[in-house]
Amino acid sequence: MKPGFREIVSCFILLLLISCLQLGRFLLPEPAKKELLSQRQMKTDLTVLVKQLQQHSAFLVLDPDIESRLEKRLQRLKQEYRDSIAINRFTAEVNKLLGELKDPGVRVSQTALPSGVLPLRLKPMEDKWLALNDKDEPLQNDTPFISHIDGLPISHWQKIANHFLPPEQRNSVPMQMPWLQQLDLLRREMGLRVKDEVLLTLYGADLQPQNIEVKVPQQFLSAPLSILASWQQLAPEIALFTLTDLNAIETDPQLQQDLLRAMSHHILVLDLRHAHGFSDSLLQFLGNYQDGLSSQPLGYGRYRRSPQLRRDFLRPLHFEPLTQFAPFPPVQAALDNQPQPNLSHWYARPIPKLVAATVPDSGRLVLLIGPDCRQECEWIAYAAKRWRRALLVGEPTRGDLGRLHHFTLPVSGLKLSISASLGYDGYGQLLSGIGTEPDLQLPTDAPLQWQGLLSLISPEQRLRKPTDAQSELALPNTQLSSATPSSAARQH
Repeated sequence: MKPGFREIVSCFILLLLISCLQLGRFLLPEPAKKELLSQRQMKTDLTVLVKQLQQHSAFLVLDPDIESRLEKRLQRLKQEYRDSIAINRFTAEVNKLLGELKDPGVRVSQTALPSGVLPLRLKPMEDKWLALNDKDEPLQNDTPFISHIDGLPISHWQKIANHFLPPEQRNSVPMQMPWLQQLDLLRREMGLRVKDEVLLTLYGADLQPQNIEVKVPQQFLSAPLSILASWQQLAPEIALFTLTDLNAIETDPQLQQDLLRAMSHHILVLDLRHAHGFSDSLLQFLGNYQDGLSSQPLGYGRYRRSPQLRRDFLRPLHFEPLTQFAPFPPVQAALDNQPQPNLSHWYARPIPKLVAATVPDSGRLVLLIGPDCRQECEWIAYAAKRWRRALLVGEPTRGDLGRLHHFTLPVSGLKLSISASLGYDGYGQLLSGIGTEPDLQLPTDAPLQWQGLLSLISPEQRLRKPTDAQSELALPNTQLSSATPSSAARQH
């Protein structure tokens, strides 16, 4: 029986009412954000957290004693916060708890309530610290340096910031910087009184200290980083190519053309200090700097076993089943000696096929890397480390190679990510959490001194030992000769 006119109109009115009710939800005020968790609520979130780690964390498998250490931390938390815990404090404690994993893939979203932060940006300068405003200018021109905060030396604040970092990241200034900004959090960690002002001790060339009191803001927005063109001409035979989104090189033809133009120079300086993404397109181009391709895999990988995961879990990271390859006997033996029943069977990552590119016969690649070189960038750094015509400059990478597992704690709403897989080098040795060391170590939290770097990689000179070049890299900045922005730069 076909519906009549009355039934059709009734259904239409019903659907209209449902739509109105759905739209009405947007008119309701948002519920107030939870400021405190009761101990029962805290226990609920911690139980979920531990369960997620036990089921999905690949790094949990590597340390047989980690579960006992996590349990001790949990008991300490429950003893310390018998009644309630502030959301901000809970977020900090979760960070410290996850630091036990030594997992570079750990992410904790900052959904916590606003909290007092440092009303300036700290910037290291040799053995001093600059105090900069939101325009990245000195707070006071006559006294640009800062020595104490609330009467305590900055070195002490760094020591407290280390509490929130995994052991291998402690004493790393770039890793400390976000935590040094969290003034009220560090105050509570030290047992200091939280107040609306902060006492800063500044000094200048005469070394005479000057104390100023500044109001503590809830948020400090520093000036955005200047936009660099995707490729620049540093010298007649030297090109600089900067890339942050590795996925863009796969989908942007103009960016590919810019890269090919840069690779046609005698020297390509490739800045990947802040690069992320999973596309292997860039490695397909850069493989032209390798003298002869190997039939062996670039590296190996495994993921944490879970009933929800399929066998192709690592395919987005360009891994294939090991049965498709024939590793050298010593490598196969190294893989066989790491059974780990909680991890999957071995997968191998083949060396990607090359994209045709015109590279001079004596052309060289200078790769700038650092702790923010992640995901596919880690594989590029690892591969280039073994190329005779490549030089790695910067700071060690962190070994962030895994595919991430994301989850949310039910009460606090904290969104977290952990590494659900591990990467291994071409010899079957663990690469995740270890990373790649540069040939020449330079700090990456400050602009590079191009004059010193150019003298090091000049076509007229042979590559020298890093110790011979350290003094030259301290020379003042030089003016770049020209700049040609690409489509990627325009998009930013």
